[in-house]
Amino acid sequence: MSTKTHPTPAASTRPDPVADQLMALARNASNNVDEHDPIDYWYRLGQRNAYAHATAQLLAPELREDPFVIAERITTALDAGASEVHELRDAAYGNGPPTAPPKPAIEWVGPKAFDTQHRTIRGIDRDYGMRWGQRSNQRISLRLDGEEATQGLLYAYDPTWQEYAVLSTTAPRAAVDRAFAHATDTDIHMPIESFAQLVGTYAAALETAERDRAVAEVQL
Repeated sequence: MSTKTHPTPAASTRPDPVADQLMALARNASNNVDEHDPIDYWYRLGQRNAYAHATAQLLAPELREDPFVIAERITTALDAGASEVHELRDAAYGNGPPTAPPKPAIEWVGPKAFDTQHRTIRGIDRDYGMRWGQRSNQRISLRLDGEEATQGLLYAYDPTWQEYAVLSTTAPRAAVDRAFAHATDTDIHMPIESFAQLVGTYAAALETAERDRAVAEVQL
């Protein structure tokens, strides 16, 4: 990730008509994402991410940053509830408040220790592939107690050392799915720590959106 200082506020707030149009399209696609329709969900999410990446490619020469980093700031802002183009512009330039939690420290343990600590958590594992990490061979799984479960045990497995790492004991299923879609678009061999951080970011955004909806319903 680039350590370059972001442009001055005057430069960062100068509208680029094409970038603004792309960010508006990303916002519109994000607004139309329907989490209850699995087919439409991935289609709309893909649209949103494509527009965000197009914006990032356009701004990358000016910001001198990796387009993936810029796109991640835009999509994170959208997940946090940003709805105005100027908010997305600030996020793209890195001028918005930090929204991503720090990368968690991952502790790897052997099979016996993992089973001892988490054998009481029963359920069916959802597999997110064995391609993560520096060697592209670590597996990420989410253990859900039934098809209707909304959260579960998120963990990783390293076949080289035959060790397990718990990423979260209460990972929201929707947040994990969004993190997986994000990683698929940006880095299919993402480190485990970065994936866990993404899950935390999306979980916080979903919680904020749910709280805002509850407040809106009360006001009605």
